[in-house]
Amino acid sequence: MDEAHLNHLDEIAAEARNQIDDRVGVLSTGERLYVALAANRLDLMTDYTIAQALARLGEDDVAELISRWQYA
Repeated sequence: MDEAHLNHLDEIAAEARNQIDDRVGVLSTGERLYVALAANRLDLMTDYTIAQALARLGEDDVAELISRWQYA
């Protein structure tokens, strides 16, 4: 995902972290998994384990996720 796309998902993740899920439902599976992991909302990862979600995102997106959210 490019930087603009990740910034957009980070905005949604920040909302989801505060239980505002309005924009989560329209996301693709990969986007939803990124948001769920970033927001620490495992309830948004239906049918995926954390390991499966990380594998689905791929190394580059996982590295970005960690960089952007490790101190959130």
